Amino acid sequence: MSINRKKLRIVRYLSVLVAVLILSLIIFFQPSDDYTVTFIDVGQGDSAVIKGKNSTMLIDAGTRKSAREVSAALDRLNIKTLDLVVLSHYDSDHISGMNKLINNFDIKNIAAPKTESAYMPDSTAYDELVYAAENKNIKLKKIKITDRIKLNDMDIEVLSPCKEYGESNEDSAVLRISCGKAKLLFSGDISSKVEEDIIKNNKDISADILKVAHHGSRTSTSEEFLNAVNPSYAVVSVSKYNSYNLPNIETMNRLYGFGCNVFRTDDMGDMTFHINGGEIRVDTEKS
Repeated sequence: MSINRKKLRIVRYLSVLVAVLILSLIIFFQPSDDYTVTFIDVGQGDSAVIKGKNSTMLIDAGTRKSAREVSAALDRLNIKTLDLVVLSHYDSDHISGMNKLINNFDIKNIAAPKTESAYMPDSTAYDELVYAAENKNIKLKKIKITDRIKLNDMDIEVLSPCKEYGESNEDSAVLRISCGKAKLLFSGDISSKVEEDIIKNNKDISADILKVAHHGSRTSTSEEFLNAVNPSYAVVSVSKYNSYNLPNIETMNRLYGFGCNVFRTDDMGDMTFHINGGEIRVDTEKS
């Protein structure tokens, strides 16, 4: 009887061992995502990081206060090096976090719009950015409409600024990024006036994921622009109970009426889009 019990214990032990081994092999050999796109909850600001198999890219760096959140997100994604940082424009809610990132991460390139108004800001955030970049010997490269940037496994089209608008938000760099079969559109803080110019100047601006312009402002994300982009997902980066009353209810109604899946950082926190071929899956920090 005791021998049978001993055999039974051995069989159970071996069964558990085999199950653990099989599970470990499944996890180990499970293919990683082709790309991840993480929109970071930086409050009333913008920041998103794209991670491919061979490259990493950051679009905007949030506020000085939220630099800790951006750094934490990069750490969670095991990102030590950023091949490219694109700053859509020079408002403090998009660039103030750069000083800390430059000092704590290996940043290869920084790019921003080639416009006169954007290059004559009077903010300390801009001065801090330039000073930190110079100390690390990082050149601030100027990008312009029609530029195409090849970043290993990402293709980046610069759709705007279409001309010199003379205002920082309107002079935002608008990027259409190809991550394999998926397309992303980052629209900075542009208004419908610039959206109209982008539509006129381009045959195709369709994208699977749209970063909604100017935190869901009333003056952005026109019906015509939504029809041209035709997104399946729309992301609004905004802080809860902000003094600007954003996102605007009319803009949100247009998004919901269009039928795309809408995600808000104030409600959902950080969110990561997992891209594999033509499939997209979303995880959010908050349910």
